Amino acid sequence: MSDHRHPLRPLEIAPPPGTGATLPRRDFLRLLGAAAGGAVALAAVPRRAAAQSATATYPDGIKSGDPQPTTGVIWTRVAAPADASPVSVLWSVAEDADLQRVVRGGLAVAKATGGHHVKVVVRGLKPDRWYHYRFEVGGETSVTGRLRTAPRAGTRPDRLRYGFASCQQITDSYYVAHKELTRENLDFFLHLGDYVYVSDGGTITLDDYRRVYRRFHANPLLQDLHAQVPLVAVWDDGEFYNGVDRTGDPVRLAAARSAWFEAMPVPRRADDRVYRTLEWGRLARVMLLDTRQYRDPEVPANATFAGLIDAQDTSLPPGEQMFAPGRTTLGTAQKRWLKGELGRAEATWRVLGSSYDMAPWKIVDRDTPELRMQNPNLQKNGGVYVSNEAWDDYQAERRELMSYIAQRRIPNVLVSSGHTHFYKASNIQPDFDDPASPITAMEFVTGSLTADPDPRTIAPADLLHVAERIMLNANAPYLKQIDLLNQGYTTVDLTPGEAIVEFRVLDTFDPDAEASTFARFRVVAGVPGIEVL
Repeated sequence: MSDHRHPLRPLEIAPPPGTGATLPRRDFLRLLGAAAGGAVALAAVPRRAAAQSATATYPDGIKSGDPQPTTGVIWTRVAAPADASPVSVLWSVAEDADLQRVVRGGLAVAKATGGHHVKVVVRGLKPDRWYHYRFEVGGETSVTGRLRTAPRAGTRPDRLRYGFASCQQITDSYYVAHKELTRENLDFFLHLGDYVYVSDGGTITLDDYRRVYRRFHANPLLQDLHAQVPLVAVWDDGEFYNGVDRTGDPVRLAAARSAWFEAMPVPRRADDRVYRTLEWGRLARVMLLDTRQYRDPEVPANATFAGLIDAQDTSLPPGEQMFAPGRTTLGTAQKRWLKGELGRAEATWRVLGSSYDMAPWKIVDRDTPELRMQNPNLQKNGGVYVSNEAWDDYQAERRELMSYIAQRRIPNVLVSSGHTHFYKASNIQPDFDDPASPITAMEFVTGSLTADPDPRTIAPADLLHVAERIMLNANAPYLKQIDLLNQGYTTVDLTPGEAIVEFRVLDTFDPDAEASTFARFRVVAGVPGIEVL
């Protein structure tokens, strides 16, 4: 279809392909007006507009995302007219912050059927550089955002710096972590889910889900972050309802997926597939996982720890189901895709983005070498686990993936995870209770962006530190760090020789809080295992 009115094929104006030229802004607008049959007039698109008007016209702010070598995605939502009629939106991408040297631009249509969102895949960009972009409607401009492209395939970049986080509940705490993320000089920000928190019993229809995103998007610090740093996103359960899995109501799941795709700078496929790959030349291959849409239901908790933490005791029903063959969090097609991506990657680093944590998380370990010497018939990997509806519920599948990595000697697998609200750093092995089992991946789990809830209201800090020591002992030697108290995010610096990971924390109840490094780690390329710095 070549109809320029189609929302996925916006009318686009660009300099001649292959010339590397730019268009002065006035020439761009004249060409656009001519191509659109005079629908765009210079007087209707001034260079500046009042901030108040921009906020009213673009109430959710703007975003860019999913950087590829020659493409990027830009996004906004425009305020709907009273009659819900379509709105023509002018978009432009330029080399300069004043948008005077335009490289791409055009018209897109925001329609009621899409929630008046605009999402444009901008093509024909140069690799490995920053651009600036903006939207204009009826004489009112959005703020100016930044758009990033990835390095060209086959090149060897010196560095990739990204941040990752999850869980941004609206509570009495502030979005100060978002403010600090804008200062981290990131190439992109990986959001691992729980971008919103819906009502389990009250968010049902597409309009319900849209209203939740609009409430979260209204935060100015979130909007500032998205305008400055490209977003790479996957979902967790907060975008659907607590504990979502493949058995949910299909109509409700479809509404939740539609609202997410409307709200994110992520191209939507016909099969609503979220798992995908981003490449940073031959430095990094980033594989984003969907741990929710295809998964079997979680194994319910059957115990508690210290009266505070729900737990799964594998010696009691239904805890033994955690080890059941065939249980999946990825589904058949995604697991096949992941194995293929891991096996064919030529990049130094293989990065997995998982919405929930992959490494084991025990409270009581009942499968130690000492205990097994006394009783060879012990339940393999038995114990009491934190009930976290994460990869511990799918242990056969985790072992399968880690064995695949070990058998093919796939190096430098890093896992970036969220969901827990707690920080963890762990090595991962096919059999984490066998000292001879090889380290096949290194996982870093980030804390929550906001206090959800404030851990200090659950237990005194001293008691939380006692729990940390218990968990370190129960998960030795693979668990290297755990923090049950702080909020914040994580940064990762990748170079050809090493990965440096920092847990960045701050007091989310202090509106002036600044982030500091709580823990710092290194992984040397070609050397399995986490080094605590």
